[in-house]
Amino acid sequence: MPSSARQVRVSCLGTGDAFSSGGRLQSGFHVTDGQHCVLIDCGCSVLGGLHRAGLSAADIDLVVISHLHGDHFGGIPFLLLDGKYAAKRTKPLTLVGPPGLGEAVDTLAGVLYPGTLQDDLGFTVEVQELEADRPLHQPGLLLTCSKVCHGRSDNCFGLRLELGARIIAYTGDTEWTETLIPLSQGADLLIAECCAFDNPLPGHLDYQTLVRQHKRLGCRRLVLTHLGPQMLTRLDELELEALADGTEIML
Repeated sequence: MPSSARQVRVSCLGTGDAFSSGGRLQSGFHVTDGQHCVLIDCGCSVLGGLHRAGLSAADIDLVVISHLHGDHFGGIPFLLLDGKYAAKRTKPLTLVGPPGLGEAVDTLAGVLYPGTLQDDLGFTVEVQELEADRPLHQPGLLLTCSKVCHGRSDNCFGLRLELGARIIAYTGDTEWTETLIPLSQGADLLIAECCAFDNPLPGHLDYQTLVRQHKRLGCRRLVLTHLGPQMLTRLDELELEALADGTEIML
């Protein structure tokens, strides 16, 4: 089957906020078309999400990080630890994220497991930095990004992943910004963070804003993640689709 016809599976490993509201795991989405295996964001609890889903961290080729908050990248040291000791990984791993990702991972790994992950892992790790004007190309895969508005950092990104004929867009954490429009246009799936229902929080999207902007986003399917307490108490009121840990989507 040619790569353009490959079916894409999205496994929702973690759909919670930074506080794991409702017992949900932190952000992580496993995307595969049988040829590529990509992890979009890697919160601290993502390794547990992989095990729950029956997925192997050692199969992941590419980890893409939207921004350097712990609930979105803090699980990387555990992936490295799993690769070194549990999976005995040998194939290379590529980490892609905002400027400073490599230093942040090294610092975090050094705090969590001093000396352990600074030695030979048994596999190579390549770190690449996201830039809005520099797409990442691999055969059958295209990754682009757009800057979004979250907190004080200028290096928070929405992501657009093209696998063959399928397009997955991901807002990362952000308040409403017009950059979400081109990011999501024509996407088969837009995964949008939705922390609140109708009480917008700085740096975050809310349900009512997404309802108003839904048509402008131009995506075929919109799903909600990063759900906070306000959203979790009103799930039965939603017209848009809310994800849960363990949800699988076929595209």
